[in-house]
Amino acid sequence: VPIGPICVLKANHDVANVRWQAKGDYFVSVSPKGAAAAVLIHQLSRGNSQQPFGKAKGEAQLACFHPSKPFLFVASQQHVRVYHLVKQAMVKRLVSGVRWISSLDVHSSGDHLIVGSLDRRMIWFD
Repeated sequence: VPIGPICVLKANHDVANVRWQAKGDYFVSVSPKGAAAAVLIHQLSRGNSQQPFGKAKGEAQLACFHPSKPFLFVASQQHVRVYHLVKQAMVKRLVSGVRWISSLDVHSSGDHLIVGSLDRRMIWFD
């Protein structure tokens, strides 16, 4: 039985990154050239997309969800911003000290954040 696509995502700019939420109903997409619409949160069950930010704070490169809390981690070239999705406010701004962030991941417990960079460094936020 051939299975087709579950979801087709149409964006105004090239999508560079897509990450799923742990429960599987939401995913976030990042289009670095998208300005305020660079980060979009999509809900599969409703077929709905949301733009969580009104203004762009730096060029978003990557984004991922916290595994158990309503937090969204958004990485620009040199910083990682942590947003509370329910309160719709920035909680923290993490300074990586690298030239260009290339990868971002959160431990399954949610206590650790790993950031990789193009200048061959790895940063571990506890």
